Amino acid sequence: MPAVLLYSLASALFLYSIFPDSVSEGRAMGFGLGGAAGFAGFFMLASYAWLSRTRSHDETASALQAATKENARLRKRLDIALAAHDAPLPPARSTRYETPIKGNRRHQLGMITGNLANVLGVDVWVNPENTRMEMSRITESTISATIRYHGGTRDVAGHLVADRIALELAEQMADCTHVAAGHVLITGPGELRESHGVKRIAHIAAVEGEPASGFRQVMDLERCVRNLLGELDRLNEAGEELRSVVLPLLGTGGGNSDLGRTAEELASAAVGYFQGHPASRIRTVYLLAYTDAQVEVCRSVLTVLPELNGLARK
Repeated sequence: MPAVLLYSLASALFLYSIFPDSVSEGRAMGFGLGGAAGFAGFFMLASYAWLSRTRSHDETASALQAATKENARLRKRLDIALAAHDAPLPPARSTRYETPIKGNRRHQLGMITGNLANVLGVDVWVNPENTRMEMSRITESTISATIRYHGGTRDVAGHLVADRIALELAEQMADCTHVAAGHVLITGPGELRESHGVKRIAHIAAVEGEPASGFRQVMDLERCVRNLLGELDRLNEAGEELRSVVLPLLGTGGGNSDLGRTAEELASAAVGYFQGHPASRIRTVYLLAYTDAQVEVCRSVLTVLPELNGLARK
């Protein structure tokens, strides 16, 4: 009200200062108005008419602002609830799915669900390792630890007595402290040959670490896949028979990487490699989906990629 009154009086005074001979007469609310008061009354009525039209817009804007604040509050509660929720669980059983590449009868992609320790009959297990090629302790819940423990020699009580894969990897790293991101080193499978039918372990530098900062996923996942499959094909050319590969979602173990983006980049890179190397002796690359969340992500990626013909259970 005071703002409208001051605005009206100022407008009337401004007009009269420019046009001193101006005349205005009218009636408002039963009163006669003339001169400067008439002009002021006119501006006041016009202002109230305009304000009445914009009231609905103001109410809408106010409701939108309130809804935005409520949405932010609910999102914060959801984030807290998700952070406190149990980690995603592995599927109840290990299941294998495959999908052919369009126009390519020789190669295919697939998905294996569940714990890597339950995977049987795949020629090559991929170990997503750090650039220092230092395997995890066997008590950690990582792919590296699983491979290290099950590939080592154990006594009747299940204790590791010969750290076969880790020792072989350390021998290859004897002359250097670290490797480039995406570099691949191949070792034997240790005890996994007899227990799981594994022929080779491919250690790929998929994460980079910094002191007191942990590990982060390397930037070029396509190079990781290209180096991996290229090295396996080199061994195939040398006389080995490495036809199938199980590939974890590289660098996602710490929970700080995008699962969907990672799965899509790995699958697309494998398809691209096969398209560029139609004579590759590798037949199938399986993405390893360890948790129920990873299963849904991998299923979605392998279903929607245009180069694939649709996922089917084997």
